[in-house]
Amino acid sequence: MAPTTARRPDISDAVVHFTKERKRSEYPQAVVEATAFEVLKEIVAVGTIRGGTGFVKGSQKVVCFSETPLSNALHLASPPSEPNARYRCYGVVLSKRAAFLAGARPVIYLPDTEGTWIPKDQRWRHVRFEPNNKIDHMEEREWRALGDVDLSKSEFGIYLLTWTQEEAIELASLESPIQPLVLGVLPMENLSQFL
Repeated sequence: MAPTTARRPDISDAVVHFTKERKRSEYPQAVVEATAFEVLKEIVAVGTIRGGTGFVKGSQKVVCFSETPLSNALHLASPPSEPNARYRCYGVVLSKRAAFLAGARPVIYLPDTEGTWIPKDQRWRHVRFEPNNKIDHMEEREWRALGDVDLSKSEFGIYLLTWTQEEAIELASLESPIQPLVLGVLPMENLSQFL
């Protein structure tokens, strides 16, 4: 993934799809059905990131990415040992060019009252932003792609993120339609010591 833009510490030439636990809600507690690592293994096994509807305006499914540099990944994602994390240090890294070709675009951060001009079929791009009400997710630097993202169509290769070296080895050994595209598996536990 050769750089396409000038080097800046706050901008990346890549986007990351972080995974998290898949939960089944059972009042009063949610039950974990799959760990973030198991979700990542499912993505690798099928070669597709499936879209979801969480925090999306309307009923369209989207795949969410963050353009945060890996050096800032621990500000958004947490190790598996930390409770109640929004995202985990597991994921798929694509170049921005590959994400763009897959239909991903930066979201539009606006207050809900100012987003009415966005056509209904495009509202999946809108993320609520109201700093006066402490609703600010801009640190995610989110990109979204409508529907699913077929990783086998990435012309530029991909990287995978795990937490441990053992998980990286396990992931590298999985049979997968995207295995030839995997340029590397990065264990964040080791990298976090240098970030």
